[in-house]
Amino acid sequence: NFFVDFSLPDSLKFNSELKKHNFSIQQFGNTNYSNINNEFEYTAFENGEPLKSFLVGPSNPKFSPINQISPFLRNAILCTEDGGFYYHRGFLIESIQQSIAEDIKRKKFARGGSTLTMQLVKNVFLNRNKTISRKLEEIIIVWLIENQQLCSKDRMYEVYLNIIEWGPKIYGITEASEFYFNKKPLTLSLSESIYLASIIPKPKYFKYSFDQNGELIQSAKDFITAIANKMLNKEMITESDLQKLDTKIIISDQAKSYIIPSDSLSTFETIDFNF
Repeated sequence: NFFVDFSLPDSLKFNSELKKHNFSIQQFGNTNYSNINNEFEYTAFENGEPLKSFLVGPSNPKFSPINQISPFLRNAILCTEDGGFYYHRGFLIESIQQSIAEDIKRKKFARGGSTLTMQLVKNVFLNRNKTISRKLEEIIIVWLIENQQLCSKDRMYEVYLNIIEWGPKIYGITEASEFYFNKKPLTLSLSESIYLASIIPKPKYFKYSFDQNGELIQSAKDFITAIANKMLNKEMITESDLQKLDTKIIISDQAKSYIIPSDSLSTFETIDFNF
């Protein structure tokens, strides 16, 4: 069900539903999707080439169980990436609709409409080819995992937080916490958590979010404040948490060594605040 007036992209109407009726899978292939519940080896790619491999599970000292990750971070990412993660079945039609409308307005693929489940499936189970057949695979795998309850939401989120890219060869929240703040994931502050959430769409762009003095640029500070207010409205934080918010981010010397002072528009100044 799709309709759009290209002169008014925001009028776009889109709806889709995958039903079990007369639906069957002839062959699964060699992949057991429930293996995501166990420890597994993950390979990160860059420019289509394998960059590094690591275990996602307790035998890896850099693996962080979900209960050892700051609630501030977990909620900040839900707020910026997928507010309905714990309630939807893998797809969020409204986000896809907004994404298509934005792409039409900008005449390019400018905004993603992926849920956390979709991002997880793309990273764990699929190649990096941007083809229609791969997109169909993604949709079917997401549907299977969510509707057949092959994996709990907490486990999906735990894996997501331990594999996503967060900077130059930085993968997973343990490496990210250490690289940026010399901290354990559980001890991240509210502002640090929102900052880490903000760079997920373009993790390598973090180096442009600071000025020549190593201070976070104003648009990034404004973003942190805006997301903190969103989190308060969603009852993810308390009024006391908001009052204690300090947007002065102090990053490690290692992270500072990558900074390229920005005197032009940063990625933060173009972020859409529709959550």
